[in-house]
Amino acid sequence: MTRRLTTVALPLLAATMFATPVALAQGRQPSKPAPATSATTPAAAPPAAPADDADKEDPRAIYLSGELGFTRADIGGFTDSFAFDKTGANGLVAGLGIGYRYKGLRIGGRFRDASTTEYSLWSLMGEVGFGLPFKPLTPIIFIHAGYIFDEGVERSVVASSLPRANVLTPNIELDGLVVGAEVYAAYSVTKFFKVGPFIGLDLTFLHRAQPSPPQSLQPIDDNTGSNALFGDSGNGVGYMLNLGVRVTGDIAF
Repeated sequence: MTRRLTTVALPLLAATMFATPVALAQGRQPSKPAPATSATTPAAAPPAAPADDADKEDPRAIYLSGELGFTRADIGGFTDSFAFDKTGANGLVAGLGIGYRYKGLRIGGRFRDASTTEYSLWSLMGEVGFGLPFKPLTPIIFIHAGYIFDEGVERSVVASSLPRANVLTPNIELDGLVVGAEVYAAYSVTKFFKVGPFIGLDLTFLHRAQPSPPQSLQPIDDNTGSNALFGDSGNGVGYMLNLGVRVTGDIAF
């Protein structure tokens, strides 16, 4: 009986001793960590463009400009053989310009009409300018040169040389060279539009062609036909002082 119990008990004890460490090991296994939840991070917004860049003018543009102002002209202010009664006059100046701008450099052309009390002068000029890097008021310095010619000379300019019975004022023709410089203080209203005052000084080198003998209701005496106006041509070196307001628009590309 004792031997039978021993025979049964020994295998059970061995099985129990073997199973206990396994159960303990299984009970002590660490629990798996919970999966980490990934938080969704919103994409960073692109940085806003600085305000200075938004207001900065385009480096390349076609510029268009118009001007209106006062002019003081004296076409014989330095030398004079026109044989006119007067060479100086006041009036209005108006002009239109077009050109190409690359950064501060400007290259273009300008038409200008100077309508004074004694004569009207038209000019077609090429111009080169450079704007200094200041904002919002940009000083722009221009130099220009071109062809100048008259669009009419008043009777009062040559009245003393005409015969008494003259009715139709003879045609007096003037043409020559104009060169000058000016400063334009351009205020930037927007990146495409500027306005401001300008002041400039032009030198004129004009030639007067010899006119045809004047018409008269009475015979013309020899003194009238050979006086300084009708007897020969003339020349003069003078100036034009211009002061006014200019507006400029840019077409960027």
